[in-house]
Amino acid sequence: MSLTLLPQKFYTNMERMANALEKQVAINEVVDSSGSPGNTKLLAGDTNAGFLGFVPSSNFISGTDLATALSITNGTAQNSTTPWIKYIWKGKICFTPLKTLRHYITWDAIYNVGAVFASGDEGTLPPMGRMGTGLSIDSTDNSINTSTQNFLGDKSVGMDYADVVGTASDTLVLKGWSNSANNGSFTIDSITNTKIVLTGGALVTEAGGKTSRLYKSTNAVTQNATVTIGSLTYDVRLLRGASNNPTDSYADSDRDSIGVDNEWNAIILPLHEHAKLQNWFYPDYTETTEDWGVYLTDKDLVTHNSYGYGSYTWCQDVQNVTSWRRVDRGGHGASYLGSGVSWAVGAASGFRPVLELPQTATL
Repeated sequence: MSLTLLPQKFYTNMERMANALEKQVAINEVVDSSGSPGNTKLLAGDTNAGFLGFVPSSNFISGTDLATALSITNGTAQNSTTPWIKYIWKGKICFTPLKTLRHYITWDAIYNVGAVFASGDEGTLPPMGRMGTGLSIDSTDNSINTSTQNFLGDKSVGMDYADVVGTASDTLVLKGWSNSANNGSFTIDSITNTKIVLTGGALVTEAGGKTSRLYKSTNAVTQNATVTIGSLTYDVRLLRGASNNPTDSYADSDRDSIGVDNEWNAIILPLHEHAKLQNWFYPDYTETTEDWGVYLTDKDLVTHNSYGYGSYTWCQDVQNVTSWRRVDRGGHGASYLGSGVSWAVGAASGFRPVLELPQTATL
């Protein structure tokens, strides 16, 4: 008896059908058994990045009630009753508002109520801190040095009044340095725009790495804001707008947007109308996204400045080229990735928080 071999095309089609069936079965499974409001099954995507639907604020929380719970007074309230997008990100159930809930709000103000990182520590970098390869340590005079990080502020944009690292006698915290002797708390002896001389310990000469950082101790706030809605308590944070924190590198053509840890690209963009044709205004910042068939517009999301205040959404990520800046998304369309100085006050700056259940979803 002879064995007839089927063409390769047959096996390819069968594999494709099996993958599609596996994906559909996964979508039909319950991914949220927490009792949080809204749909419990995936409508699109998967348990790493998936869409579960929209939840009215009347079934969840309004923007004004959230601000009260977080003690946020900075900025101007808006879109208080906008619906919430329910989604799953890296296995956790999350909610983020369809529109920004406040404008004229600074990144620093969000940080100061502990609502940026949900990390349980001070987060990547407190306000007025500096980090990255633009820093170096010189043991000969026990100093930290820079040619780019402007310890007294970048006077070209008015930072001299808002973003000075510290003054003499302030306690400076150093973290992320390779040599353990360079990590800890020190006292500023003197400071110029390019050099900080420290006392309180002997430093070892070292070139700064990507995560080498410094900040004034009194500017650090534990990032552990929560809000209780019904019987559930949610961690409060901002979206990840880039693929690394700090970015690596904002100076690249994609501004470090491309990567698996970019929450904005993985969740917001597949809901947008441009996901259908991949006709993004800023394709360098998007790569190919999924199309979840929802087709929200920039007007729906207020991600273009033509449609109202707060069109730039503050994100967690530190911009590595000038580390006093934080990534923001939107403003010129959902695909845009920009950055703003963390203390900037402007009607364009928007607060779009994430409310995340801390436990991994039960599948």
